[in-house]
Amino acid sequence: DIRFGPHVSAQDQAALHSLLSKFSHLFTRKDNPIRRTHLAEHAIDTGNAAPIKQHPYRCSPYEREVIRAQVDEMLADGVIRESNSPWASPVVLVRKPNGTWRFCVDFRKVNAVTKRDVHPLPRIDDILDVLQGAKYFTTLDLTSGYWQVGIREEDKEKTAFACNAGLFEFNAVPFGLCNAPATFQRMINKALGGLLWRVCLAYLDDIVIFSKTMEAHLTDLEQVFRALDNANLRLKLDKCKFAEKEIKYLGHVLDGEHIRPDPTKIAAIQEIPSPKNKKQVQSFLGIGNYYRRFIKDFARIARPLTNLTKKGVPFAWTAQCETAMATLKQRLVSQPVLCHFDPTKPTEIHTDACDYGIGAVLVQRDGTEERVIAYASRHLNRAESNYSTTEKECLAVVYACRQFRPYIFGSSFTVVTDQSSLTWLMNVKNSNGRLIRWSLLLQEFNITLRHRAGRKNNNADALSRLPYDPAPESDESVLPLLVTDQGNIAEQQRGDPFLARIIRHLENPDDPVDRKVKRTARAFRMVDGVLYRRAKNEEETRFVLVVPGCLRPEILRACHDDITAAHLGIKRTWEKVRSRFFWPKMFSDVTKYVMGCKDCQTRKAPPLKPAGFLQPIPPVSRPFQQVGMDFLGPFTKSRHGNRYILVMTDYHSKFAEAVATPAATASEAAKGFIENIVLRHGAPDKLITDRGQHFVATMMKGILALLKTNHATTTAYHPQTNGLCERFNKTLVDMISMYVSSNHQDWDEFLPYVLFAYNSSQQETTGHTPFFLLHGYEPAFPIDVALQNRYNEPSSQDPEIIQQRLQLAREIVAERERNAQEKNKERYDQRRRGHNFQPGDFVYVWSPPRSKKRTTKLLHCYHGPFRLVRQTAENDWEIENRTGRRTDIVNVSRLKPYYPTWELREESEGNEAPEGNEGCNHGNVSGSEDESGDDEFFSANDASDDEADSRHATSLPQARPIGNSDCRPRRHARRTERPDFLYY
Repeated sequence: DIRFGPHVSAQDQAALHSLLSKFSHLFTRKDNPIRRTHLAEHAIDTGNAAPIKQHPYRCSPYEREVIRAQVDEMLADGVIRESNSPWASPVVLVRKPNGTWRFCVDFRKVNAVTKRDVHPLPRIDDILDVLQGAKYFTTLDLTSGYWQVGIREEDKEKTAFACNAGLFEFNAVPFGLCNAPATFQRMINKALGGLLWRVCLAYLDDIVIFSKTMEAHLTDLEQVFRALDNANLRLKLDKCKFAEKEIKYLGHVLDGEHIRPDPTKIAAIQEIPSPKNKKQVQSFLGIGNYYRRFIKDFARIARPLTNLTKKGVPFAWTAQCETAMATLKQRLVSQPVLCHFDPTKPTEIHTDACDYGIGAVLVQRDGTEERVIAYASRHLNRAESNYSTTEKECLAVVYACRQFRPYIFGSSFTVVTDQSSLTWLMNVKNSNGRLIRWSLLLQEFNITLRHRAGRKNNNADALSRLPYDPAPESDESVLPLLVTDQGNIAEQQRGDPFLARIIRHLENPDDPVDRKVKRTARAFRMVDGVLYRRAKNEEETRFVLVVPGCLRPEILRACHDDITAAHLGIKRTWEKVRSRFFWPKMFSDVTKYVMGCKDCQTRKAPPLKPAGFLQPIPPVSRPFQQVGMDFLGPFTKSRHGNRYILVMTDYHSKFAEAVATPAATASEAAKGFIENIVLRHGAPDKLITDRGQHFVATMMKGILALLKTNHATTTAYHPQTNGLCERFNKTLVDMISMYVSSNHQDWDEFLPYVLFAYNSSQQETTGHTPFFLLHGYEPAFPIDVALQNRYNEPSSQDPEIIQQRLQLAREIVAERERNAQEKNKERYDQRRRGHNFQPGDFVYVWSPPRSKKRTTKLLHCYHGPFRLVRQTAENDWEIENRTGRRTDIVNVSRLKPYYPTWELREESEGNEAPEGNEGCNHGNVSGSEDESGDDEFFSANDASDDEADSRHATSLPQARPIGNSDCRPRRHARRTERPDFLYY
């Protein structure tokens, strides 16, 4: 499929076809694979560094098959060969956008000891000068360009990689070696020789042929093809474009008459929408202020915008504001702010990320001044918005390097960010595929990282925080301030149609007016031009401020979020609001606002009984039919090198086995289970453990599958599922602590003795010792032997009688176990409550606070929201995050409902005016002549305060957790229980 320019005539297309047929061997096909050029060999100068050997990363069976297939393909193509090198780097598979896999080798440690090659790159402004006036352009793409360059024989061993198929090394340059760009540029310069700067240009792997006429272009193409053929280089036909009249090259758009900036480099500024609130105005002014020294008359141009940010000034977007913003946007993408790239000057990329966007600016230093080369920004998708702060900052760096690659590839530059921990990405070890992919992508760049505090990173910071459509709720980290004064209140009240009628009546009582308005106005009074409403209590009559709809969010933030309000509950917030303000449905708005407060939901625990009634494990009929297993530790390292105890308990006889181990690993767990349970007591029907990797590893799964043993695991932070083991752990530690020496290095020596003591002691539940229920007789203690005490000898030596007695004892134990469980459940359930979660509900999940540098008592313990997928057991739910990609099983006692954030537009049924309008339009509450809206306002005013409070309190909105698959709040949802943890 040959790609010609749209203006190429049929005659010229025929000529191009003829030329391409003549050099058809230059284009790779299945029967014409790539070759290696003789013009250059890649050297890896590691000096005197010792060989670096790394073990392969763990991978799934499917990944092993993918690696094996690609290794076989590269062997067949001669790209790699088998090796006996002392060097070894691990393999990483990176998923391409089309769903296939890219085979990569993690050469970070090799690159760290490699001497850098600083081969110069051509100046972009020189390239643009040469291209000026050309009419026809052809761009060429080499097939797997790096693989067409060989590696110096003595350096091939340094490219060795280890995988499940063995050890191999590269014959051709692989992706990820730090000096590969320099080698490639040197090679392509030799290949094109005297044609460079005359008929073609090559900036790394970007080759362009330029001509002023079509006839000349055909001649130039033939010369370039011949040069590439002589260099033994091959092209990929479907990536080549022939005889174009307009192309994008190195961040510019080239045509026959003009060279102009690529629109994408300034789109981040030009596509900024008009602000909808003061915060968005401040965000835009942030980037303008950063470059104001380059913008003449900045203060005069920006005055309409800066006036909007002043305290007490209502937000009103006017034509003058729009003109000022358009002028500033034009100045920001014009000289002297926006300049041409000069590869001889120091280059920096400034990046930043916020909750919903990332931004980057490519700048160069001219002395002490920073000059912009290009801007870039975009919003985060739903999955990316769930990344941690550090991951978002890393994503911003990766995005910037991709966007600015034509400028920075092959040269050194500095990344300036306000995330000081970003350097971890360059050294990340085996982790998720995303982080490995980012890390490997950055390996081809010569990056220096520099931290700069966020308050000094205004250019990139402002780009990351520009408004997007739709603009998500920002996670405020500053104190909410009430930017309203009395004059603003009066203006907003008069902008409300119904309140304006009351105000007009109070100011002109003799004018004719509707009877409803006249009756309602009795409860109101004008004070200094501001409307107040009468509020009664037992002591005095006083008046409270009437709040228009558009100012209610500020009132609620000030009375709940502000540091002087301290995020107190519904009752206290309501008392604070009702003693100062009035509006219809005020209690409902306060309730929904506090219930939907994210900070309150992630911090406050409900003062309710934990959810989930006891679900006893059914009793079993024989010993070691059901076994619990757990690791206990770590302890002080013993003289024998042990640090853990593998504990195993029988759920029928309560007999315990335990073995000291040096580590809590899958191999130790498997060994202990086989030797102490299977070989001594037989394979159990069921094994109960927690979800530690040592118990759920492939090794344990395989062993249990062979034994046909059912494996049940506990949920995280809910050890009661394996309660027998947990109780025995405490008893075991208590027993060992009585005998251990002061240095605690002999604890494992006492383990067999205390186990004997436990197994030969009567259990309260069974009424027998575990030893008897397992063996049919009681053990002889040392004191029994010394005193010749024969109490433990069976009364009969008949095996049948002994077996009958033992069977009877076991049946009695099973019955006692059932009775004990019933009593325990009755007591336990008195301290618990049921739950009514449904699939699709959204919840917060409790996790214990953990931090090495912060006070855990001040951390928030609830995380989410997560969506409930399905109920896996009576008290267990499968949850997933909002992307639907990560799931987990949690116990219901860790869940609490998620309540959506209160929004005036939704919760007050349209009572907020569109931003940018003068005054407040309150919809059905007071912004129209609709009788239903007026009646609602009248009913709120006709009732006494006590009656109104009673009505509000009895109609407390009980929202159930939302259940929409896209996590958007569901309106008018209900829940049968009140969120008491928010009420007080």
